[in-house]
Amino acid sequence: MKKAGRNIVLDRIKAVACIFIILIHCKFPGLSGDLFEAVARFGVPLFFAVSGKFLLSEKDISVKEIRASMLRKIRSILKVLGAVWIFYTIYSFWYSQTKDYTPRMWFSEKFNTFEFSRLILFNSGKFIYDFSYAFDHIWFILALLYVYILVFIFAKFVRRWAFPLFVLLTALLYVLELLQTYYPIRPFDISVSTWYVVRNWLFVGVPFTMLGFWYEEKIRQGKFIGNIKAAWLFILIGLLSTFIEYSIFGSKEVYLGSLVMVVGALILSQNPKAEISKSENDFMAFVGKELSSYIYYLHVFVISLFGWFIDRINPELYANVLFMYIRPLIVIAVTICISLLLYLANCNKMVRKAA
Repeated sequence: MKKAGRNIVLDRIKAVACIFIILIHCKFPGLSGDLFEAVARFGVPLFFAVSGKFLLSEKDISVKEIRASMLRKIRSILKVLGAVWIFYTIYSFWYSQTKDYTPRMWFSEKFNTFEFSRLILFNSGKFIYDFSYAFDHIWFILALLYVYILVFIFAKFVRRWAFPLFVLLTALLYVLELLQTYYPIRPFDISVSTWYVVRNWLFVGVPFTMLGFWYEEKIRQGKFIGNIKAAWLFILIGLLSTFIEYSIFGSKEVYLGSLVMVVGALILSQNPKAEISKSENDFMAFVGKELSSYIYYLHVFVISLFGWFIDRINPELYANVLFMYIRPLIVIAVTICISLLLYLANCNKMVRKAA
């Protein structure tokens, strides 16, 4: 059977993005790993932009309607944040006990005022990550929550401010990244070279969400149309720019090429052939539509637990180049499989409720 009306191009793009994000946290060895990581930096900004595309519907016009829509999104994202945070906190506690931590040591290191301040200001800190899973990927949910709250507060101005906010905050993002390289200042005794100072709700979450929202508004007004050639040109220029930037500046949170690739992906998703029926045999579209969120939330757990097993089975494998090339592929495959199992379990739960 076929289900009509799905944008399978956007779904495929989401699938590619979530798989590339895994390659940020579980790299291939050597230069190839660095280049894949650099390219993968487009992934999280893309998901913010996609969230922006669906930020408001055409019916959300008045302040009251916008705020009602945002309240629904805030409630939904708080449920996701709560579930993901509880899962990783329980996992962190279990992991700490295998590392000879006492419960008190674990708690005091993870939950304190300094870590809480990092969480509130920058969507980071040990409230949402620690040595057991060293990547604070939950920051994305927090940053998106902040965006929804800001849209709720400034509902009257969101359409008017979307593009200026995108331009201003994106410009500040890249200025800060230049300062990281050439003049690493320490405002309020916080180093600008610290990753979360530039990669947070303000300099990534808001601008890229506003980009997606503004672009979708222009599409609805008929001012933009999908152009496949233009889309692929943007993506290729973005790839080339990313490689050049990496060769000059090294690793960055968001390359200028990442922005160009996101724009190319938005254009590509809007091409006239995008809105077509979805076939059950289109695995990439299925992954993007149904599994991409699971993959994003779970991949760090898979990386950490896989490493925990390797440490106990044969730590010397980390010195084996072949294993280090295979390792990301194993993590991707296992993450997709677990995500599929959770999706099927959720489907069965919904069927039982309906019955």
